[in-house]
Amino acid sequence: MTKARTQLAQEIVSQLDEAGFSLSSQCDVRPSCFDFVARKGEQLLLVKVLSNIDALTKEDADALQLVAHFFNATPLIVGDKTRKGELDSGVVYKRHGVSTIAPRSFQSMIIDEKMPREFAQRGGRLVAIDGAKLREARLEQKRTTGDLAECVQVSARAILAYEKDEMDVSIDVAERLEKVLETDLMIPIDLLQERAKIPTMQHGTPTEVLEVRVNEFFARLGMKVLWTDRAPFHVAAKEEDAPLISGVGSLRSWSLKKRIEILKSVSKVAESDAVIIVEEGCSEENVADLPVIRQLELDQIDKPRELKKIIEERSSE
Repeated sequence: MTKARTQLAQEIVSQLDEAGFSLSSQCDVRPSCFDFVARKGEQLLLVKVLSNIDALTKEDADALQLVAHFFNATPLIVGDKTRKGELDSGVVYKRHGVSTIAPRSFQSMIIDEKMPREFAQRGGRLVAIDGAKLREARLEQKRTTGDLAECVQVSARAILAYEKDEMDVSIDVAERLEKVLETDLMIPIDLLQERAKIPTMQHGTPTEVLEVRVNEFFARLGMKVLWTDRAPFHVAAKEEDAPLISGVGSLRSWSLKKRIEILKSVSKVAESDAVIIVEEGCSEENVADLPVIRQLELDQIDKPRELKKIIEERSSE
């Protein structure tokens, strides 16, 4: 991680802490589509921090959307700049479909509860306005669409489109409308209520023998499964509640060992169960307080509640 990105990550951690969010440790496994999991009440955020947001790949963006959707979380990128310059405060950008904001905007949103209003698109900055309120204010002033259009320097057809919520408005036009009609019309963008859209990419698929066996195990239990190579966990599985997250492999693997503490931290904040599924025939029943299930035990578990019971028993040892 570059010095600039490290400093930015520390700034975001401080902001989340000040706003009262519980926060996971940094997910410094690579690749990872998010850096932190943050929770406040029912609000769950998956945050990716980048100094230059152009560094976000489509693969990471798609994986972030998939994981966020699976966890019913809000995906968010926080960054300082693009190759063209610094990000402006109060503006929502999009990178491969993921909402992206500057650190100051993030601070205003989570600490001051002040949501951004503008969103950047090709051609300029746009805002959403309340079309019904616009029409009501126009009629109260006994203005025709033509009268109002002339005042704010747009067409009467555009005014009609605004009133029907069929067209977004440039920030300049929105400000002129508010001044002429003497009322607030712009609708803040509540990113904290935004949910991930499912990208067109397919879910990851298991490739190793143990992974295939684990996939078949969860399918037999009737659980939905998400495999990913861009998160601290290898697989997430759920019925209706919060997903179970799991690292899969060998306890002799350096990669799996590195994930264990991060996995534990993420599961705590996400309020998910976590388990390590290993290929060894013999191993401890928990490692670093995380329950361990051996692949030979999978055939003995027939129902999700049996799996949950094993996890609870081995987590408490």
